[in-house]
Amino acid sequence: MKTINDSINERLARARNIKKINLDNKVEEIYGKYPKLRKTDSDLVEVRVKRMMCAVDGDNDPVPALNKREEELREQRQKIIEENNIDPKFDEEKVLCAKCSDTGFTSTSDGRRVVCTSCMKGALEEAYTEAGLKDYASYTLKNFEFDRFKDGGARKRMFEGIRDLLENKSSHSLMVLTGGVQSGKTYLSVVACKYAILQGMTAYYIKADKIAALNNEDIEELKSYDLIVIDDYAPEITGYYKTAAALHELLEARLATGRATVIVSSSALEVLVSDSDERIAGKLRTAGKL
Repeated sequence: MKTINDSINERLARARNIKKINLDNKVEEIYGKYPKLRKTDSDLVEVRVKRMMCAVDGDNDPVPALNKREEELREQRQKIIEENNIDPKFDEEKVLCAKCSDTGFTSTSDGRRVVCTSCMKGALEEAYTEAGLKDYASYTLKNFEFDRFKDGGARKRMFEGIRDLLENKSSHSLMVLTGGVQSGKTYLSVVACKYAILQGMTAYYIKADKIAALNNEDIEELKSYDLIVIDDYAPEITGYYKTAAALHELLEARLATGRATVIVSSSALEVLVSDSDERIAGKLRTAGKL
């Protein structure tokens, strides 16, 4: 599965190629208009190579003359640039994104590092799809409102609890989020995953009944993800051997390494513990509540 950092690195590699092509084209354009500048820059390179060879050979006698010649060429170059109103940085790469300086990340007003939404919008959309969020394009951080559903204060505390979980400020790495039907649990869960991805973390959203469909490679990868949200969890799904085995393996590994995991359910935590497979129930007993 491709993560946000994979997508960003791919785009940064393309950006480097584009910048190199743009630079080569710009330099050739300027040299084509001003042949004397091309000759001056070529002579400068030649002088520097000769001086380097002197250092390699241990022959310092020609160095003063070479230094003098370089200074003359520098002055000549500056004169050509000024007389023709040439950008003095024409031979330097220009950033493609002024917002992040082609790093892929910017900072929020409170100092948090986030993915640059100016140049990495495509990377974010790809990462959301890879994270199981393809069907939730309308669930965005921008549109997320704590008071959209009942008890906005509780929703805010839940979101802050997940944020603390991501920032290792929680005493539990496994948390359970419960609430009634149509209480906004899925919206909150999706937004939490997108929030993590926006900060360059690895996150994954999955419905509990799809756990059994994960292959061994997926499970191994998800063991080390920064955040996993398992939505629509119901105790009865652990009655299926494959589901219980996959969930047990995943939770076991994530609990051992302190990785953030959120289980979302319409049932109370006490019911989840009492009615789930014994292996899963044992882990749920140690979970915190959002």
